[in-house]
Amino acid sequence: MPRIQPLAGWRYDLAAAGAASLNELLTPPYDVINSAQQAAFYDRHPCNVVRLELTADQVGDDDHDNRYTRAAATLAGWQAGGVLRQEAAPAIYLLRQRYRLPDGQEATRSGLIFRLRLAPWGEGILPHERTFPAAKADRLALTIATRAQCSPIFLLYADPAGAAQAPLAAAAAGQTPDALYHDSDGVEHSLWAVTEPAALAAAAAALEPKTFYLADGHHRYETALTYQRWRRGGGLPAVAAPAPLSSWQELPGYALAAAGSPSAAQPFDTAWVYAACLEDPGVAILPTHRCIHDLPDFDAARLLAGLEQHFSVTPVEEDVALKRLDFFGRSPTSGTSGTTFALALAGQPGGYLLELRADRATSERLLADYPPAVAAVDVAVLQSLALGPLLGIDADPTELKRFVIFTPSLSEAIEGVRAGRYQAAFLVHPTPLAQLQAVSDAGEVMPPKATYFYPKLPAGLLINCLE
Repeated sequence: MPRIQPLAGWRYDLAAAGAASLNELLTPPYDVINSAQQAAFYDRHPCNVVRLELTADQVGDDDHDNRYTRAAATLAGWQAGGVLRQEAAPAIYLLRQRYRLPDGQEATRSGLIFRLRLAPWGEGILPHERTFPAAKADRLALTIATRAQCSPIFLLYADPAGAAQAPLAAAAAGQTPDALYHDSDGVEHSLWAVTEPAALAAAAAALEPKTFYLADGHHRYETALTYQRWRRGGGLPAVAAPAPLSSWQELPGYALAAAGSPSAAQPFDTAWVYAACLEDPGVAILPTHRCIHDLPDFDAARLLAGLEQHFSVTPVEEDVALKRLDFFGRSPTSGTSGTTFALALAGQPGGYLLELRADRATSERLLADYPPAVAAVDVAVLQSLALGPLLGIDADPTELKRFVIFTPSLSEAIEGVRAGRYQAAFLVHPTPLAQLQAVSDAGEVMPPKATYFYPKLPAGLLINCLE
């Protein structure tokens, strides 16, 4: 079974869906959609992909009528009615995304969509995040019910010469995109389905030996591994079925596993992925600023005094100066070097520039909490030296969610402090790609919310069926 395979995806037929454009039908990935946005997507169009990717709960849901059964029925209905149509021939897709960085600069990221043969962590695919049972159980229930995936897994790979993309870009040159989508952030997504055999063979040959770094979609990849194991007779993990199900057996399609373990390679032996080059200048990681709220006994003076143990603390007099600090790039305009943060406090104009002291005590404290590759990551430094010891906010994601809101927007963080929504905001740099590679290569995981890849990949641009 080849490692790299073309994909005969299912795509929306706008006429059959009764939609003027894909803007009515697509959404961001499920894990960045809140309840208000979910409702808005439901209202946007009756064929919006939110009905597959993040189906709404309803009063009276039970084992036989719930968000998973409704998603499965909706998908089957759309396929039967022509709302979704399968490509006539397998393809490797070229996806180009044009967008603006936070500083207003225009950027373009190009990547490839294909099927990748599933392999355990460390065997040609390297993670950098922890995963959690509840999220995986939800995605697994949806996959068992629908036998499909609406969102790809985002991978990165090294290819300085661009050998993998070149034959596909050449084949698509001058061609009208097969799909065009403009999302609510103003990102333009252009998709070409390349079916030319020579181009597919050349791209696959260039991709076959690559090590892939998982950028986004850790829960989806582990879900794909679990679904494969189950379909091949390996059973399901010892985790409860997600609400509103009392058991996995109640899911539509569950009986598929009773058919035994197929010997030949099947679509469920693969994951549907989007892969971009590490060297692509359009591969962007945005900062994940830490906004503190509702923390009992918060004391700004005590926090500042504690920070001075490991940081040089320099006042920044005005908000406009704070906003001028370059928290998208790596070099603050102050001319400082090394690990730096900024801090905005409620009730105080301006803020503070925090520069890490390079001393033994600081290094020992960091390495006591994290292995070397992780201790070099800015948000690990912030957690180890500030959020944990000074504010009592544990690194556990559940604890973090109680008191911390994460945002890539510098203005939102500062303005939230000024409006009194936040007690403080720690402004951070984005994690460099080199640090992501170092952590992944070391077999470690980053602290929560260490990376925010942008732009996000839309759900529903393609549907990948696993049976």
